[in-house]
Amino acid sequence: MSKKQKLLVVIGAFFILVTFLIVKNRTNQSVTETQSNTKKIKTIDCTDIKQSNITPLIELSGRIISSNKINIISEVNGVSNVKNSKFEVGEIFKKGEVLLSIEDGDIELELMSIKSQFLALLLQVLPDIKMDFPSLGSQLQLYVNNFNLEGPIPTLPKITKVKARNFFASRQIFANYYTIQSLEKRIEKFKIKAPFDGVLTKVLIDPGSSIIIGQPLGEFINLSTYEVNGSVSVNDAKLIQIGDTVLISSDDLSSTIKGVVNRVGSHINELTQSVDIFVSVNNDNIKDGMYVTGQVVCGTIDGVVKIERSKITKENQVYTIVDSKLKLKNIDIICFQNDSVIINGLDNGDCVVNQYRNYFYDNMSIN
Repeated sequence: MSKKQKLLVVIGAFFILVTFLIVKNRTNQSVTETQSNTKKIKTIDCTDIKQSNITPLIELSGRIISSNKINIISEVNGVSNVKNSKFEVGEIFKKGEVLLSIEDGDIELELMSIKSQFLALLLQVLPDIKMDFPSLGSQLQLYVNNFNLEGPIPTLPKITKVKARNFFASRQIFANYYTIQSLEKRIEKFKIKAPFDGVLTKVLIDPGSSIIIGQPLGEFINLSTYEVNGSVSVNDAKLIQIGDTVLISSDDLSSTIKGVVNRVGSHINELTQSVDIFVSVNNDNIKDGMYVTGQVVCGTIDGVVKIERSKITKENQVYTIVDSKLKLKNIDIICFQNDSVIINGLDNGDCVVNQYRNYFYDNMSIN
Protein backbone atom coordinates (compact mmCIF):
# COMPACT_ATOMS: atom_id res chain seq x y z
CA MET A 1 0.00 0.00 0.00
CA SER A 2 1.39 3.33 -1.04
CA LYS A 3 1.82 6.31 1.27
CA LYS A 4 -0.96 8.16 -0.52
CA GLN A 5 -3.41 5.32 0.10
CA LYS A 6 -2.40 5.11 3.77
CA LEU A 7 -3.01 8.87 4.13
CA LEU A 8 -6.51 8.56 2.63
CA VAL A 9 -7.32 5.70 5.03
CA VAL A 10 -6.19 7.74 8.03
CA ILE A 11 -8.25 10.79 6.93
CA GLY A 12 -11.32 8.63 6.39
CA ALA A 13 -10.96 7.02 9.79
CA PHE A 14 -10.63 10.49 11.34
CA PHE A 15 -13.88 11.72 9.76
CA ILE A 16 -15.70 8.58 10.86
CA LEU A 17 -14.53 9.14 14.44
CA VAL A 18 -15.58 12.82 14.41
CA THR A 19 -19.02 11.93 13.02
CA PHE A 20 -19.46 9.28 15.72
CA LEU A 21 -18.59 11.76 18.48
CA ILE A 22 -21.01 14.42 17.13
CA VAL A 23 -23.90 11.93 16.96
CA LYS A 24 -23.15 10.70 20.45
CA ASN A 25 -23.03 14.27 21.82
CA ARG A 26 -26.39 15.15 20.26
CA THR A 27 -27.89 11.99 21.63
CA ASN A 28 -26.64 12.84 25.11
CA GLN A 29 -28.07 16.40 24.79
CA SER A 30 -31.45 15.04 23.71
CA VAL A 31 -31.50 12.68 26.66
CA THR A 32 -30.51 15.53 28.99
CA GLU A 33 -33.24 17.82 27.61
CA THR A 34 -35.79 15.03 27.93
CA GLN A 35 -34.73 14.44 31.51
CA SER A 36 -34.87 18.21 32.16
CA ASN A 37 -38.38 18.47 30.70
CA THR A 38 -39.36 15.44 32.72
CA LYS A 39 -38.11 17.17 35.85
CA LYS A 40 -40.09 20.31 34.90
CA ILE A 41 -43.20 18.26 34.31
CA LYS A 42 -42.80 16.65 37.70
CA THR A 43 -42.75 20.08 39.41
CA ILE A 44 -45.97 21.40 37.82
CA ASP A 45 -48.35 22.71 40.46
CA CYS A 46 -51.78 24.27 40.29
CA THR A 47 -54.23 26.28 42.36
CA ASP A 48 -57.82 25.33 43.08
CA ILE A 49 -60.28 27.91 41.82
CA LYS A 50 -63.03 29.41 43.95
CA GLN A 51 -65.56 31.78 42.44
CA SER A 52 -66.26 35.02 44.34
CA ASN A 53 -67.94 38.42 44.05
CA ILE A 54 -65.41 41.03 42.87
CA THR A 55 -65.62 44.82 42.55
CA PRO A 56 -63.46 45.89 39.58
CA LEU A 57 -61.30 49.01 39.79
CA ILE A 58 -60.83 50.65 36.38
CA GLU A 59 -57.74 52.84 36.00
CA LEU A 60 -57.93 56.21 34.25
CA SER A 61 -55.94 59.43 34.09
CA GLY A 62 -56.45 62.94 32.81
CA ARG A 63 -56.39 66.63 33.65
CA ILE A 64 -58.65 68.63 35.90
CA ILE A 65 -60.68 71.12 33.87
CA SER A 66 -63.39 73.53 34.91
CA SER A 67 -66.78 72.25 33.80
CA ASN A 68 -67.84 75.89 33.39
CA LYS A 69 -65.25 77.52 31.13
CA ILE A 70 -66.10 80.25 28.64
CA ASN A 71 -64.15 82.20 26.06
CA ILE A 72 -64.85 85.93 26.31
CA ILE A 73 -65.52 87.36 22.83
CA SER A 74 -66.52 90.92 21.93
CA GLU A 75 -69.84 91.49 20.18
CA VAL A 76 -69.15 95.20 19.50
CA ASN A 77 -66.42 97.55 18.28
CA GLY A 78 -64.74 100.03 20.60
CA VAL A 79 -61.85 100.71 22.97
CA SER A 80 -61.37 98.92 26.29
CA ASN A 81 -61.97 101.20 29.24
CA VAL A 82 -58.79 101.79 31.27
CA LYS A 83 -60.55 103.34 34.29
CA ASN A 84 -60.70 100.97 37.30
CA SER A 85 -59.79 98.07 35.02
CA LYS A 86 -59.65 94.68 36.78
CA PHE A 87 -59.42 92.65 33.59
CA GLU A 88 -56.30 90.71 34.63
CA VAL A 89 -55.39 87.06 35.10
CA GLY A 90 -56.30 85.83 38.58
CA GLU A 91 -58.98 88.45 39.25
CA ILE A 92 -62.08 86.94 40.86
CA PHE A 93 -65.57 88.18 39.97
CA LYS A 94 -69.03 87.54 41.34
CA LYS A 95 -71.95 86.74 39.08
CA GLY A 96 -73.20 89.92 37.41
CA GLU A 97 -70.02 91.95 38.01
CA VAL A 98 -68.55 93.78 35.01
CA LEU A 99 -65.52 91.94 33.67
CA LEU A 100 -64.67 94.52 31.02
CA SER A 101 -66.13 97.83 29.85
CA ILE A 102 -65.85 98.98 26.25
CA GLU A 103 -66.35 102.64 25.45
CA ASP A 104 -69.61 102.91 23.55
CA GLY A 105 -68.89 106.21 21.85
CA ASP A 106 -71.96 108.04 20.58
CA ILE A 107 -74.48 105.20 20.98
CA GLU A 108 -75.75 106.52 24.33
CA LEU A 109 -76.29 109.95 22.81
CA GLU A 110 -78.12 108.36 19.89
CA LEU A 111 -80.33 106.45 22.32
CA MET A 112 -81.15 109.62 24.27
CA SER A 113 -82.09 111.37 21.03
CA ILE A 114 -84.46 108.60 19.93
CA LYS A 115 -86.04 108.46 23.41
CA SER A 116 -86.71 112.20 23.21
CA GLN A 117 -88.32 111.80 19.80
CA PHE A 118 -90.42 108.91 21.13
CA LEU A 119 -91.62 110.98 24.10
CA ALA A 120 -92.53 113.84 21.79
CA LEU A 121 -94.49 111.43 19.60
CA LEU A 122 -96.45 110.14 22.59
CA LEU A 123 -97.30 113.66 23.69
CA GLN A 124 -98.49 114.42 20.17
CA VAL A 125 -100.93 111.48 19.97
CA LEU A 126 -102.04 111.56 23.61
CA PRO A 127 -105.06 113.91 23.07
CA ASP A 128 -106.43 111.72 20.26
CA ILE A 129 -105.97 108.57 22.35
CA LYS A 130 -107.82 110.11 25.29
CA MET A 131 -110.71 111.09 23.04
CA ASP A 132 -111.09 107.84 21.08
CA PHE A 133 -109.90 105.36 23.77
CA PRO A 134 -110.47 106.89 27.24
CA SER A 135 -109.29 103.85 29.20
CA LEU A 136 -106.08 103.49 27.14
CA GLY A 137 -105.61 107.27 27.29
CA SER A 138 -105.41 107.31 31.07
CA GLN A 139 -102.84 104.48 30.99
CA LEU A 140 -100.78 106.30 28.36
CA GLN A 141 -100.88 109.52 30.43
CA LEU A 142 -99.44 107.62 33.41
CA TYR A 143 -96.80 106.08 31.10
CA VAL A 144 -95.72 109.53 29.88
CA ASN A 145 -95.59 110.94 33.42
CA ASN A 146 -93.20 108.14 34.54
CA PHE A 147 -91.06 108.19 31.40
CA ASN A 148 -87.33 108.57 32.25
CA LEU A 149 -84.93 109.53 29.49
CA GLU A 150 -81.91 108.12 31.39
CA GLY A 151 -83.46 104.84 32.52
CA PRO A 152 -84.54 101.77 30.54
CA ILE A 153 -87.68 102.25 28.48
CA PRO A 154 -90.80 100.98 30.31
CA THR A 155 -93.18 98.50 28.72
CA LEU A 156 -95.98 100.04 26.71
CA PRO A 157 -99.54 99.74 28.03
CA LYS A 158 -101.30 96.61 26.81
CA ILE A 159 -103.44 97.29 23.72
CA THR A 160 -106.39 94.94 23.19
CA LYS A 161 -108.45 96.74 20.55
CA VAL A 162 -107.51 96.36 16.90
CA LYS A 163 -108.38 99.98 16.09
CA ALA A 164 -106.07 101.29 18.81
CA ARG A 165 -103.29 98.92 17.69
CA ASN A 166 -103.58 100.16 14.10
CA PHE A 167 -103.52 103.76 15.29
CA PHE A 168 -100.27 103.16 17.22
CA ALA A 169 -98.72 101.40 14.25
CA SER A 170 -99.66 104.15 11.78
CA ARG A 171 -98.04 106.78 14.00
CA GLN A 172 -94.74 104.77 14.19
CA ILE A 173 -95.06 104.32 17.96
CA PHE A 174 -94.25 100.61 17.85
CA ALA A 175 -91.34 101.15 15.45
CA ASN A 176 -89.73 103.76 17.72
CA TYR A 177 -90.36 101.65 20.82
CA TYR A 178 -88.59 98.56 19.41
CA THR A 179 -85.72 100.66 18.02
CA ILE A 180 -85.10 101.97 21.54
CA GLN A 181 -85.17 98.41 22.96
CA SER A 182 -82.68 97.27 20.32
CA LEU A 183 -80.25 100.08 21.16
CA GLU A 184 -80.55 99.35 24.88
CA LYS A 185 -79.63 95.71 24.29
CA ARG A 186 -76.72 96.76 22.12
CA ILE A 187 -75.41 99.13 24.80
CA GLU A 188 -75.51 96.24 27.30
CA LYS A 189 -72.94 94.42 25.13
CA PHE A 190 -70.41 97.19 25.84
CA LYS A 191 -70.30 95.93 29.44
CA ILE A 192 -69.26 92.27 29.58
CA LYS A 193 -70.55 90.76 32.84
CA ALA A 194 -69.61 87.59 34.69
CA PRO A 195 -72.19 84.84 33.98
CA PHE A 196 -71.23 83.06 37.23
CA ASP A 197 -68.78 83.32 40.13
CA GLY A 198 -65.32 82.66 38.75
CA VAL A 199 -61.82 83.82 37.90
CA LEU A 200 -60.02 85.09 34.81
CA THR A 201 -57.47 82.53 33.63
CA LYS A 202 -56.49 84.16 30.36
CA VAL A 203 -56.38 87.81 29.17
CA LEU A 204 -55.62 88.62 25.54
CA ILE A 205 -55.80 92.45 25.51
CA ASP A 206 -54.26 95.39 27.32
CA PRO A 207 -56.18 98.35 28.81
CA GLY A 208 -56.94 100.90 26.11
CA SER A 209 -56.70 98.40 23.26
CA SER A 210 -58.94 98.74 20.22
CA ILE A 211 -61.51 95.95 20.05
CA ILE A 212 -63.42 94.61 17.04
CA ILE A 213 -66.46 92.36 16.78
CA GLY A 214 -65.60 88.67 17.24
CA GLN A 215 -62.22 89.35 18.87
CA PRO A 216 -61.24 86.88 21.68
CA LEU A 217 -60.61 88.82 24.87
CA GLY A 218 -59.86 86.15 27.48
CA GLU A 219 -61.03 83.07 29.36
CA PHE A 220 -63.25 82.85 32.44
CA ILE A 221 -63.79 79.70 34.53
CA ASN A 222 -65.95 78.58 37.43
CA LEU A 223 -64.01 77.73 40.60
CA SER A 224 -66.65 75.49 42.16
CA THR A 225 -67.21 72.75 39.56
CA TYR A 226 -64.50 70.66 37.91
CA GLU A 227 -64.26 67.60 35.70
CA VAL A 228 -61.64 64.98 34.89
CA ASN A 229 -61.65 63.87 31.27
CA GLY A 230 -60.13 60.37 31.10
CA SER A 231 -60.37 57.41 28.75
CA VAL A 232 -60.72 53.65 29.16
CA SER A 233 -60.86 50.65 26.85
CA VAL A 234 -64.11 49.65 25.18
CA ASN A 235 -64.45 46.56 27.40
CA ASP A 236 -63.81 48.54 30.58
CA ALA A 237 -66.36 51.18 29.55
CA LYS A 238 -69.08 48.50 29.59
CA LEU A 239 -68.55 48.10 33.36
CA ILE A 240 -68.76 51.83 34.19
CA GLN A 241 -72.10 53.41 35.08
CA ILE A 242 -73.06 57.03 35.65
CA GLY A 243 -72.85 57.70 39.40
CA ASP A 244 -69.94 55.31 40.08
CA THR A 245 -67.46 56.59 42.67
CA VAL A 246 -63.96 57.53 41.46
CA LEU A 247 -60.94 57.65 43.79
CA ILE A 248 -58.67 60.47 42.55
CA SER A 249 -55.03 61.00 43.52
CA SER A 250 -52.13 63.18 42.43
CA ASP A 251 -48.60 64.08 43.46
CA ASP A 252 -49.96 67.55 44.22
CA LEU A 253 -52.65 66.24 46.57
CA SER A 254 -51.96 65.20 50.16
CA SER A 255 -54.80 62.66 50.19
CA THR A 256 -57.18 60.82 47.90
CA ILE A 257 -60.35 62.70 46.95
CA LYS A 258 -63.62 61.37 45.59
CA GLY A 259 -65.38 62.10 42.33
CA VAL A 260 -68.45 60.78 40.54
CA VAL A 261 -68.81 59.54 36.96
CA ASN A 262 -70.86 62.25 35.29
CA ARG A 263 -70.89 61.14 31.64
CA VAL A 264 -69.75 58.12 29.62
CA GLY A 265 -68.89 58.61 25.96
CA SER A 266 -71.07 56.80 23.43
CA HIS A 267 -68.40 56.71 20.71
CA ILE A 268 -64.74 55.76 20.33
CA ASN A 269 -62.20 58.57 20.40
CA GLU A 270 -60.35 58.44 17.06
CA LEU A 271 -57.08 59.63 18.58
CA THR A 272 -56.91 57.22 21.53
CA GLN A 273 -59.19 54.41 20.24
CA SER A 274 -60.84 54.40 23.64
CA VAL A 275 -64.01 55.67 25.30
CA ASP A 276 -64.03 59.05 27.07
CA ILE A 277 -65.13 59.15 30.71
CA PHE A 278 -66.07 62.42 32.45
CA VAL A 279 -65.78 62.58 36.23
CA SER A 280 -67.20 65.50 38.23
CA VAL A 281 -65.19 66.50 41.29
CA ASN A 282 -65.43 69.34 43.79
CA ASN A 283 -62.56 70.03 46.15
CA ASP A 284 -60.80 73.18 47.35
CA ASN A 285 -57.35 71.66 46.78
CA ILE A 286 -57.66 71.00 43.04
CA LYS A 287 -56.71 73.44 40.29
CA ASP A 288 -57.62 73.78 36.64
CA GLY A 289 -55.04 71.92 34.52
CA MET A 290 -53.81 69.59 37.30
CA TYR A 291 -52.86 66.06 36.14
CA VAL A 292 -54.46 63.27 38.20
CA THR A 293 -54.99 59.52 38.15
CA GLY A 294 -58.09 57.72 39.31
CA GLN A 295 -59.80 54.39 39.94
CA VAL A 296 -63.43 53.93 39.03
CA VAL A 297 -65.16 51.72 41.61
CA CYS A 298 -67.53 49.68 39.43
CA GLY A 299 -70.48 47.57 40.45
CA THR A 300 -69.78 44.16 42.02
CA ILE A 301 -69.67 41.20 39.61
CA ASP A 302 -70.93 37.89 41.01
CA GLY A 303 -69.44 34.45 40.41
CA VAL A 304 -66.14 35.41 38.75
CA VAL A 305 -62.46 34.57 39.24
CA LYS A 306 -59.35 36.75 39.49
CA ILE A 307 -56.07 35.22 38.30
CA GLU A 308 -52.65 36.38 37.11
CA ARG A 309 -52.27 37.42 33.47
CA SER A 310 -49.31 35.07 33.06
CA LYS A 311 -51.62 32.05 33.36
CA ILE A 312 -53.54 32.96 30.19
CA THR A 313 -52.47 31.86 26.71
CA LYS A 314 -52.68 34.05 23.61
CA GLU A 315 -55.92 32.30 22.65
CA ASN A 316 -57.59 33.34 25.93
CA GLN A 317 -57.31 29.88 27.45
CA VAL A 318 -55.84 28.47 30.65
CA TYR A 319 -54.28 25.08 31.44
CA THR A 320 -55.96 22.99 34.12
CA ILE A 321 -54.89 19.62 35.52
CA VAL A 322 -57.42 16.80 35.12
CA ASP A 323 -56.49 13.16 35.82
CA SER A 324 -52.74 13.80 35.51
CA LYS A 325 -53.18 15.57 32.18
CA LEU A 326 -53.04 19.20 31.07
CA LYS A 327 -56.40 20.36 29.74
CA LEU A 328 -57.02 23.66 27.92
CA LYS A 329 -60.11 25.56 29.00
CA ASN A 330 -61.68 28.57 27.26
CA ILE A 331 -62.33 31.69 29.36
CA ASP A 332 -64.04 35.07 28.92
CA ILE A 333 -62.01 38.10 29.97
CA ILE A 334 -64.11 40.70 31.78
CA CYS A 335 -61.43 43.27 32.57
CA PHE A 336 -57.74 43.63 33.38
CA GLN A 337 -56.54 44.69 36.81
CA ASN A 338 -52.83 45.59 36.59
CA ASP A 339 -51.05 42.17 36.56
CA SER A 340 -54.29 40.28 37.14
CA VAL A 341 -57.45 39.70 35.16
CA ILE A 342 -61.07 39.06 36.10
CA ILE A 343 -62.55 36.20 34.07
CA ASN A 344 -65.56 33.96 33.55
CA GLY A 345 -65.48 30.34 32.45
CA LEU A 346 -63.81 28.56 35.37
CA ASP A 347 -65.75 26.41 37.81
CA ASN A 348 -65.22 25.91 41.52
CA GLY A 349 -62.61 23.20 42.01
CA ASP A 350 -60.79 23.70 38.68
CA CYS A 351 -57.06 23.41 39.29
CA VAL A 352 -55.32 26.06 37.15
CA VAL A 353 -51.61 25.59 36.36
CA ASN A 354 -49.60 28.28 38.11
CA GLN A 355 -46.72 28.57 35.63
CA TYR A 356 -47.49 28.36 31.91
CA ARG A 357 -44.69 26.97 29.68
CA ASN A 358 -44.31 27.18 25.90
CA TYR A 359 -43.96 23.42 25.53
CA PHE A 360 -47.35 22.70 27.16
CA TYR A 361 -50.04 21.20 24.96
CA ASP A 362 -53.57 19.91 25.41
CA ASN A 363 -53.81 16.39 26.88
CA MET A 364 -50.15 16.43 27.82
CA SER A 365 -49.46 13.71 30.39
CA ILE A 366 -47.74 14.64 33.61
CA ASN A 367 -46.42 12.50 36.43
